[in-house]
Amino acid sequence: MLMICLGLVDTPEEKNKLERLYEQYRGLMFHVAREILKDEGLAEDAVQEALIKLAKNLKKINEKECHKTKHFIVIIVESASKDIYRKEKKNMTVSWEEIEENYHFPLRERVEELSELTGVDRAILSLPATYRQIFRMKYKWGYSNKEIGEILGIRQSALRQRIARGKVILKDILDEMEVQT
Repeated sequence: MLMICLGLVDTPEEKNKLERLYEQYRGLMFHVAREILKDEGLAEDAVQEALIKLAKNLKKINEKECHKTKHFIVIIVESASKDIYRKEKKNMTVSWEEIEENYHFPLRERVEELSELTGVDRAILSLPATYRQIFRMKYKWGYSNKEIGEILGIRQSALRQRIARGKVILKDILDEMEVQT
């Protein structure tokens, strides 16, 4: 699986970086994919797709920022798993809504424990996963709409619509929390 992806990068340094990322996060990647897809073979496919996306975006990953890298990888695996789920959904008996309700996002609980979170950070964490991923990538990590669209595999028009809808939901959450924006 990794060998195919190593062919997508040019320099030995990039190959080493991709190998290190895979070795460090492969367990997490498989866990996230299995939780969503409930199938070992499909989970492997999702991890493979995620590795291809990682290889294409390797220059954007700074290994020193472990939390950012971990979040980025989880987002990519979740996106790849959702894409596979959509392709396979006619053969599956579990609805996507049921998966979202029952899937425990691995980083969410840990981040919520941090006392230094602002009201806005807490509100973003309470957004549905679709919007939360985009908001983190755009506003926290500085990715452009084009980059986010390529990474998550969605059109620019759909991305802009999700951002607009997410802002409305976020404003409602902040109003409910009585946080000043």
